[in-house]
Amino acid sequence: MKDVSLDYVTTKATWKSYAPFVGVAQVVGPSFSFAGAGKIVKVIKGMRATEALGVDGIPVSVLKKGIEVLAGPIAHLVNRSLASGTVPTALKMSNVLPVFKGKGKSAADPASYRPVCILPALSKVLEIIVKSDLEEHLAKTEALPNTQFGFRKGRSTTAALATAHAKWLEAEQRGKVVGVLGFDLSAAFDTVNQLQLLPKLGKLGIAGTQFKWFHSYLTGGYQRVVWNGTESEFLPVEYGVRQGSILGPILYLVLVADVTSCVGIGNEDNSGYADDFFLWAVGDSLEGVGSLLESRADAFSRFAGGNGLVLNAAKTQLMIGGNAKKKDVLGFTINVGGVEVHPLDEIEFLGVKFDTAFTTVPHNINIAKAAAKRAALISRLAVHIPRGKYLRQLAKGLMIGKISYAAAAVTIPRLDNECKGPNSAHRAIQVAINDAARSIVGCKRRDHIHVHDLLERAGLPSLNEVAAKAVALETWKCFYSNDGGGGARNP
Repeated sequence: MKDVSLDYVTTKATWKSYAPFVGVAQVVGPSFSFAGAGKIVKVIKGMRATEALGVDGIPVSVLKKGIEVLAGPIAHLVNRSLASGTVPTALKMSNVLPVFKGKGKSAADPASYRPVCILPALSKVLEIIVKSDLEEHLAKTEALPNTQFGFRKGRSTTAALATAHAKWLEAEQRGKVVGVLGFDLSAAFDTVNQLQLLPKLGKLGIAGTQFKWFHSYLTGGYQRVVWNGTESEFLPVEYGVRQGSILGPILYLVLVADVTSCVGIGNEDNSGYADDFFLWAVGDSLEGVGSLLESRADAFSRFAGGNGLVLNAAKTQLMIGGNAKKKDVLGFTINVGGVEVHPLDEIEFLGVKFDTAFTTVPHNINIAKAAAKRAALISRLAVHIPRGKYLRQLAKGLMIGKISYAAAAVTIPRLDNECKGPNSAHRAIQVAINDAARSIVGCKRRDHIHVHDLLERAGLPSLNEVAAKAVALETWKCFYSNDGGGGARNP
């Protein structure tokens, strides 16, 4: 094949159709963009300067330091890979580092460790180039469902939570019975069957050399475990999309993109974030809702099995809310994968707990308790850390970082009395923020400093300010998101 010049900065590469797999749809699809030295410089500058070592022993920080010299050769290697439709085996070899989960886990149990995959830095440069083209194609073809919020620019866990929450509340206000199911997929990224993913890429119009490249990327990988200076032998990776990779998350979304059509639900009945998936049914009776949930659970179970995913039926969450009588719910169950699932008083979706009235009170109570503990910790640290800049930074990380998660979905901003929470849990959170502020400033409650002045002196926001900022940010993301019709900006 003709060599690829480094002068190809914006030219799109096109090749004759290559169909190594029977049944793959050969339709007009994306084409790879060749990379010039300038593009490589931009990609490497945007990467995190980590010192993590892949099999090649070269961290990202080295690429950054030698970027002016290395950009040209790296561009040549990237373009050769794209033009030939092959990914060098050296870029598909990874080190797996077991990281202890902690939290009361047994150090002797292998399940207590999270496998962190370290890939060669150069492989990430190549994947970033391809990911940009793949995302552009997926946006133009609207290949991913609107209800999938994971790993997509302009989308977040907050948006996934708010979408589901709004649907539940709307149905409840209409006097309907609402049944919610939350599914747990065990190690979803590690169980993907590559040969089930490839045909789905083909149906999206990925053909020819591009299809050949993805086949090469997904197959022929190797990994070894590195632990306490000891290295295991390399073993082939036959399943999964490589954790720690750039393309892995978006390829997983491609695999599960047809979940709604396979399960028989629409955009009104589900919300997902990567491998976290919730669906619900709305009806006039508990029996009708139960029948719908059971049929959808059965369809989802078959979908998961058919795509190489393992559904942990024992961890399925079920909650019945809305206009359902409590005495009827007590004896209610549905069958999920051969397991009888009973309704819960609370369910957890993406780290936020909801109750049967579809409020986030359980979540806010937990946040209030956590905030109080952090305020006490900051008070103790104030004895050892000088008050001012450093203690303020620590407080923001410990306190504000905790309460900021999903704030736009669980806290409604107020236009008056902004330093007072709308309910007891919110008030408790604000009290914890105030206590942290007193530790920073060096005052006591008996000093009776007005909360507004206290927070201003401490440099901490109120809970209301955190919520208002979060809502404004999510609104901005929605408006400027490029996942509207045909990949266009939302109106």
